[in-house]
Amino acid sequence: MNRKILIVGGLAVIAVIVIATIFIRGGGGFSPQEVSTEDPVNTTLNFYEAWMSAAQSTTTNPYQEELDQTAILSKELRAKLKSAEVRSDNEIDPVLCQTSPSSKVAALPVYEREDSAQVVVLPRGEGKTEQSIFTLLKQGDGWYIDSIECAAGEFAPEREFSFDTEGYLLKSVPAPLDSNYWHLVFEEAGEMGHAARLYFDGASTCVGLDGNETTCDSGQFTEPSKVHIQGQMTETGVEVKRMIYEEGE
Repeated sequence: MNRKILIVGGLAVIAVIVIATIFIRGGGGFSPQEVSTEDPVNTTLNFYEAWMSAAQSTTTNPYQEELDQTAILSKELRAKLKSAEVRSDNEIDPVLCQTSPSSKVAALPVYEREDSAQVVVLPRGEGKTEQSIFTLLKQGDGWYIDSIECAAGEFAPEREFSFDTEGYLLKSVPAPLDSNYWHLVFEEAGEMGHAARLYFDGASTCVGLDGNETTCDSGQFTEPSKVHIQGQMTETGVEVKRMIYEEGE
């Protein structure tokens, strides 16, 4: 009788272990949140490039490498990537936002605040218009990747201007932005604080409040001026075609 009880008890313990193992491997449990002590851009690129390398491999893929369960991803993002596992060549990769990986990419900081940051990763190559938008959150002295979204709008080639946004013209910007350049600080999705570096040349036209058009002279700019920027987005910023001054609020 006692032996039967021991056997049943032993089987119960084994069953609990097996169920717990399946639960963890199946995504019901996650390793504790980890952070990267590198800046948001490098944190983003380190993960993106590891995923891209695995996606380009002929012998493995990001899921076999368990990159979808990387501990610097939020638990919600790990669950999202696991459920969005790519199984065919014509599916859009949830990290690269492409059906086929690019060989080169560029990363641009959108904003960095005390507790959050956003970085956009742009693939380089003809026909590559999708972008990966990484949102990172601060925890202690490091950063973790909270979400990854795919977007195409600003870089669609059929638009006259790939960047067409109003905001405020500033040069006195905090790091990691470069105060040697003028920036447009603007609102996106109801959130203020996004910034784009601006490049002016002899083809850049400035339109004053009176409607007069002149060649832009950055030495005459004042901050903060409310303006509407139209131009082409590049890997490092916006090549300004027109800057239209607007009445301030």
